[in-house]
Amino acid sequence: MTNASYSLPRDEPPIRISVTPYSAEEILRLFLALYESLDFSPHLAELGITALHIRRRHKALREFRALSIALWRLALRKSFPQDADAFFAALVETAPFLAGSGKDRARLRERVNVYVDIMEGKKDSDFLPVATALVETLAPRAGDGARLRLKLSLLIRGLYTLIFEKLV
Repeated sequence: MTNASYSLPRDEPPIRISVTPYSAEEILRLFLALYESLDFSPHLAELGITALHIRRRHKALREFRALSIALWRLALRKSFPQDADAFFAALVETAPFLAGSGKDRARLRERVNVYVDIMEGKKDSDFLPVATALVETLAPRAGDGARLRLKLSLLIRGLYTLIFEKLV
């Protein structure tokens, strides 16, 4: 067994690795594709919301969509601290489900802001406050609220991890 080493020829400059900057368009494309593919079935099932609960299901899906957008903002702040606000602003201005006027879009933006505010303190270290807000909004009379909050916080952590890993 030989112990070989490699060195660059003396007349070549050393290789430099640089970080490739991402454009807002690239980041938005990544998130929009992910957003369209998100499946909130486990979240709905945990809350006991079935396809027969049309109004509750619509409200819950809006909450989870708003949450996913707020989680994306959180992942942006961790991955791109200098550009996160610009990337997020670009999403709000251009995404078809957020941009423009309309009751549903305004309500979704409002709910995104609620989740952004809730996560501002603990960031990605604890999703229990977010889970608590979801339980209060979607299942205020839940029999075992503590168990439900814990289960939802774990599902939210999984959603955040998925978003964070797909970001780059």
